[in-house]
Amino acid sequence: MQRRVTIEDIAREAGVSRQTVTRAMNGMPRISEATRARILEISERLGYRPSRFASNLARTSKTKTIAFVVDSFRNPYYSELAADLLDAASARGWQMTIVSHEDEPELQLISRLANQVDAVVGYLGETDEAALAAAARGVPLVLLGRTATSEGLHSVDFDFGPAFAHLVDELRKRGSKRFGLLESQPLGTVYKPSTRRIAYEDAVDPVSAEAVVVCEAPPQSVDAGELGFNDLMDRFPETDTVIAFSDLMAMGALRAAHRRGIDVPGQVRLVGVDGLSLGAVTSPALTTLAILGTAFAEQIADVIGEALDGAGDSAERRRTALPILWRESA
Repeated sequence: MQRRVTIEDIAREAGVSRQTVTRAMNGMPRISEATRARILEISERLGYRPSRFASNLARTSKTKTIAFVVDSFRNPYYSELAADLLDAASARGWQMTIVSHEDEPELQLISRLANQVDAVVGYLGETDEAALAAAARGVPLVLLGRTATSEGLHSVDFDFGPAFAHLVDELRKRGSKRFGLLESQPLGTVYKPSTRRIAYEDAVDPVSAEAVVVCEAPPQSVDAGELGFNDLMDRFPETDTVIAFSDLMAMGALRAAHRRGIDVPGQVRLVGVDGLSLGAVTSPALTTLAILGTAFAEQIADVIGEALDGAGDSAERRRTALPILWRESA
């Protein structure tokens, strides 16, 4: 049986790197047309047969394909963001593939995707930006929820400072006096204060700044919010306003309040962060700092577009505002 021709075989025949072959086949920038034509001629002569996915990327139409990397398909936040990004990508003529890094190390996943797509975007836990850039191998990589600092990495971060300051100010106008925060810590990880906690502590009074419960549970889960709310109210019973790290945690807090006979918002106001559509059907409907929505997806798509057009010459880094979506819980 004849051995299947690989990208390495083409690179060896052409006297170029594997990365150069990948760029030629995927229609990517920073490669001369002469080199691209020579590589494509060699691949045809050797009988190279790329995967159906890779073939689609190399079509003459050069449709761009974007990979959206999520923490988990079990979190509705990623489902809603994916839907918004699909709309934004479709409007630009891009294709999008969605993958989870639950079962594959992030750097390995990024390296694999770099051979298949034109850009990668997502929430990544890897803190070594040099390793991320190396894994991407020149393919634009857009980090969400953090501000990139290394050359070649792009990002869209959240402006939590002004958002929390505005939220606390508006809640005070509605009668809030003592605040509490439900912070998130993924199960089994070393705790590091989130940017949300830092923004919260800057916005509230010193007493409220101490009323923080770190919820170690499956990431941003309803159960984490329920456990955290019970702990917070036991330790800080004077709390009249609770802000949760995420909408899912806020829903857990709402469930705990119902079980304790605490009226929301009569006794305790409750606010989440995310803007999940599910928040509109809780009882009472959940007030939230809204990340999700068309504006956020469009901003991400704009950064991807600039990164693709710029061929990696400069980093695109944006910070997005978070409007308050007022509902019944506050």
